[in-house]
Amino acid sequence: MRDATKWLCGLLVALMALTGPLLARAAVVEAAELSSSAVDVEVTEGDRVGAGVLNVAYVPGKAIVCGLGTVASTVLLIVTLGSAYRAAVDTFKEGCGGTWVLTPEHVAGKIPPQEDVE
Repeated sequence: MRDATKWLCGLLVALMALTGPLLARAAVVEAAELSSSAVDVEVTEGDRVGAGVLNVAYVPGKAIVCGLGTVASTVLLIVTLGSAYRAAVDTFKEGCGGTWVLTPEHVAGKIPPQEDVE
């Protein structure tokens, strides 16, 4: 049983190591898209500070949920031999879709966080 646990932990670490750079890239691209869009919003300094503080927990939490969704989707595809493709994709999108970085506009309530990105 210990060998199986070590193997599973190793697999999880490998998946996180492989998806980490992709997650960071996705967060940077999304933040750039949001900052380049013309939004006529009055944002205070408190909103900026709040976004920074919230992102300390939100971004790693989102990465953990995305990683677990990726593992669950992979296991689902393996167990069902690929027949549960739609369910695996939905599971993946649930964890990895949506807003990755909160902006001051999100904190101010002017832009709702996206729940799913197609």
